[in-house]
Amino acid sequence: MGIATAEKLELLRQIRNAGVIGAGGAGFPTYKKLDATVEHVIANGAECEPLLQKDRESMLQRQDAFFQGLRILRDLTDASTVTVAVKKKNEDVIDRFQGDLGTNRFESLVYPNVYPAGDEYILVYEISGRLIPPGGIPLNVGCVVDNVETIINVALALEGQPVVDKFVTVCGAVANPLTTVVPVGVTIAECLELAGGLTVDDPLILTGGIMMGGVTTDLSTPVGKNMGGIIALPKDHYLAKRKTESQETYTRVGHGQCDQCSMCTELCPRYIMGYPIEPHRVMRTLLMTGEAKDRTSLWAQYCCECNVCTMIACPESLDPKNICADAKQTLRKNQQGRTELELETLFRDPHPSRKGREIPIPRLITRLGLTPYDVKAPFVSFDNWQPPQVTIPLNSHVGAPATPIVAVGDTVRCGETIATVDEQQLGCPVHASIDGRVTKISASNIEITA
Repeated sequence: MGIATAEKLELLRQIRNAGVIGAGGAGFPTYKKLDATVEHVIANGAECEPLLQKDRESMLQRQDAFFQGLRILRDLTDASTVTVAVKKKNEDVIDRFQGDLGTNRFESLVYPNVYPAGDEYILVYEISGRLIPPGGIPLNVGCVVDNVETIINVALALEGQPVVDKFVTVCGAVANPLTTVVPVGVTIAECLELAGGLTVDDPLILTGGIMMGGVTTDLSTPVGKNMGGIIALPKDHYLAKRKTESQETYTRVGHGQCDQCSMCTELCPRYIMGYPIEPHRVMRTLLMTGEAKDRTSLWAQYCCECNVCTMIACPESLDPKNICADAKQTLRKNQQGRTELELETLFRDPHPSRKGREIPIPRLITRLGLTPYDVKAPFVSFDNWQPPQVTIPLNSHVGAPATPIVAVGDTVRCGETIATVDEQQLGCPVHASIDGRVTKISASNIEITA
């Protein structure tokens, strides 16, 4: 049974004011997503990326808040079904949750250990039997999908606790891989030290995940509210080389070597779900000019940038993902896209061999040279540890960046609001994650020194 409109608006306001955004990487403001009536609430604990374990540990370490958050999501959206989704590797979490699942009449989905099982398009289809329309969102088919850590933060928000910390897995070339909770705004370097330090000199850091995460060599980069993974790799590692290849290089090599085998398309997770995305046709545009190039590039429009085509499918080690990403950017710039009639014609049922074309995680790890780093990253608490300084991002969320409401020299307390977003704009406030004094303010960060 749902809740009254006035109460719902107040709860959404509290969630917004607490700065709750998508903790799985996207950073979409949660209050906006929950301002809906749906049939299905899906807790995404699939932990799509290899090596990461922060979703598993957030559920285990904050189990009570997790289930409280699920009840809040159910009531806010008037959902009739609530499902907790994990991969087979974390089936033991579902076993542990059987009592709470039964008491609350929640359901569970245990998906095979494949990539990209955490794609919300896949989870929505597996749980509801519905296909999100091309370019659409789960709400279009009566579903809300939230990362499990986000759901925990919803529960904490309604207890008066804003988002000031982050679950993060620190792994790869470190002495003691681990998962822990750190204040928002600590540096990557400090997280690496908590994991016993680096085991390589001059590393490349993958932020968020192996397949879809960002890349940095700047160890002073702060941890934002949507960064779930810090993976250190040697700079001569295969993945480091692939992920730092320049646009000029991957475009030139693709122009000269793509033989149109179409393997990138045949293994594309969105293509085999029935969506009008065909990377091999986008690769073909490298040989075209003018209208033909622009028209054929429409086959890139619904690419989700999962990287299967680049890291797994292509036998020539080309980069269809980035070619598609570049094409999408051009389409947006030119305001081009499929018409509704085209989509109706091209959108089809999932491929009958879809299950056989999903990428097993063990194969992915072997193929990417990650076997030495495929180890447990157990939860370790550092309750008594506090960084001497934090640099809190103002733009971790989708929408308008937060505007500082403090000045250099101000004293702030942990949990105090330090930046806000106008209520008419999409976005969330930002809070101090430690006690201290504001020592620097820029367009993108607020620095606080303990």
